[in-house]
Amino acid sequence: MIAACGGGGGSSAVPDAGGAGDGDLASVLETARSGHNVPALATVLIENGAIVEIAAVGTRSLNGQQSVTTADQWHLGSITKSMTSTLAAVLIERGVFDWNTTIAEVLLADLPGIRSEYRNVTVEQLMSHTGGLPVDITRSPAFQAGDVNDNSALSMTERRLAWSNDLLQLPPDAALGTHLYSNSNYIVLGALIEKVTGELWEDLVARELFAPLGMIDSGFGAPGIAGTQTQPWGHVNEGGSWQSVDPGSTDADSALALGPAGTLHTTLRDFSGYMAAHLAGERGSAGIISASTFARLHSPKPGADYAGGWVVNSNGWAGSPSFWHNGSNGRWFAHTVVAPDRNAAVLVVTNSGSRAVVEDVIEVMIRRFEAMSN
Repeated sequence: MIAACGGGGGSSAVPDAGGAGDGDLASVLETARSGHNVPALATVLIENGAIVEIAAVGTRSLNGQQSVTTADQWHLGSITKSMTSTLAAVLIERGVFDWNTTIAEVLLADLPGIRSEYRNVTVEQLMSHTGGLPVDITRSPAFQAGDVNDNSALSMTERRLAWSNDLLQLPPDAALGTHLYSNSNYIVLGALIEKVTGELWEDLVARELFAPLGMIDSGFGAPGIAGTQTQPWGHVNEGGSWQSVDPGSTDADSALALGPAGTLHTTLRDFSGYMAAHLAGERGSAGIISASTFARLHSPKPGADYAGGWVVNSNGWAGSPSFWHNGSNGRWFAHTVVAPDRNAAVLVVTNSGSRAVVEDVIEVMIRRFEAMSN
């Protein structure tokens, strides 16, 4: 497990809005938590660059009595993809590579067996899942041999290259330009980023995203320390009941080689800074990247509703199109929605694999936001 950047309990750059909510959020969450019988549940709502409501209820593990707090860390799963795309955009603005840089331009020398169908797949197509790459990442011989696992003798960069090599030799699952969601795209994108920069994806994320956004308590892999309950533990459903998973267990998370596609953890306050950055960028304010680059990250590709790590669609409460993503490694579930027209965003997380409770609370948070805005 790669350690978090901080030890918990720090503050982010996003201020509180001074108790704009009705003070009842914790009890609302507790009703949802107990109704769905999950260990813990937490959420944060921001508006106009400030935290409007924040709460966490439940316990870090069903095997313990430690209550979760609003400073705890939560696994984000595939929401990590938007961060990898944002990192790529930072590097694009610096001229490290381009939106249209192809897989072959960067990786062919190291991976000469890349199929012809993938050689002209671009960075932007990897970001938007329109490169046709295979969906089943476990078909990789490197995966089957354990070469991508956390106990592999290979370096992290070598693991990602080996995984990419195998995936890029499998037949495409879709035609180039057709949207097909697959972790393969982000494994390859991570390998490409590491090859071009000569640095680990984790180090780049920490320096280029965490540091400027004040994300001092974010990191990679399952949060916490083996054998302790200083952070929430993930829970997997076995036989209809939740079973806690020690963060030191080999079953606590996906292999860290999957990192660019989905192994990041963070706190509610840290992620508020990330949501605020995307809101401000979409509303025309430059930040870690220019407003025009934010706009490109948030623009879905023709024939799809997926942009650079975000699903983009229209709904009533958000006004103009909002962008969102969810993520889970089967032990956690997280969902975020960013609504630029309302200058608001929300994150809901649970330390269980329950999609249902998170989606229910997203709807609750939207209703609460609308009530506060009227």
